[in-house]
Amino acid sequence: MIIITIKRSLWFALQSFWRNIWLSLATIFIISLTFLSINFLVIINAISDSAITAVKNKIDVSIYFKQDIRESKVAEIKSHLETLTQVKEIVYISPDENLRVFKERRQDDQIIQEVLKELEGNPLSSTLIIKAKNLSDYPEILKAIDNPAYTDLIDKKSYDDHQTVIANINTITNNIKKGALVISLMFVIIAALIVFNTVRIAIFTHQQEIGIMKLVGATNGFIRSPFILENVFSGIMACLVAISVIYFILSLVQPHLANFFNGVDLNLIGYFNKNFIFVFGSQLLGIIVLNIISSSLALGKYLKV
Repeated sequence: MIIITIKRSLWFALQSFWRNIWLSLATIFIISLTFLSINFLVIINAISDSAITAVKNKIDVSIYFKQDIRESKVAEIKSHLETLTQVKEIVYISPDENLRVFKERRQDDQIIQEVLKELEGNPLSSTLIIKAKNLSDYPEILKAIDNPAYTDLIDKKSYDDHQTVIANINTITNNIKKGALVISLMFVIIAALIVFNTVRIAIFTHQQEIGIMKLVGATNGFIRSPFILENVFSGIMACLVAISVIYFILSLVQPHLANFFNGVDLNLIGYFNKNFIFVFGSQLLGIIVLNIISSSLALGKYLKV
């Protein structure tokens, strides 16, 4: 009996969908725009997170030691700094490695190459590159480096502070997110109104049938189910349309994003593939709930016979 009821509800839902095909397509179109606007927020969030992560990875403290400092002393300082809880990683670069890198970078500069050949020894010294666990940890690391015991050993130090850049990225993305959120909310409201009015029109065309069904003892659940299923079906169709459009757009813009954000590991298609079920599943569930609520509200007074 339950299976027969489900089959009938599905049949009535599909029948109503095709009878009101233009209304159904309008509903699918609006819900698809809702999906697209919400996923625009997801894309902006993924881009900003990748950009900020890339900038954070470039932040470090570099310590350049004086030329006559023994490597054993540098290793001693490195070991001491590694005991700090704020330190994530310390990279030691020997004088020979520094010289090799310098030569590679200036290989096209003939004057520099000639000067280096004339020198008897290595003019460069040891370097320590320190990365913190968090941005807020750098002041403590800098304080530790300013220890008077290190003053005569350190030639200079540099702190690549990109916090202003990060703040600017956050400001820009937050403003874009606010605009996208407003647009998304507008589409959600419009989608709810479209679903509500679609159900109202469908009910109006089936008003006599609903009255007869009530008189012969049909339950509210049986009468309600085709209309709800029709809009759930529209939501699923809209989700599939939105997924197709999103992946198509991402396939077009992905190469350009990679060029624009040079050096940033930004793979939006991979991001959506990895979070496919969570991103689209939660959105589809939300749209289905919205459709059920809108359909139930539209059906309310017509079931009071």
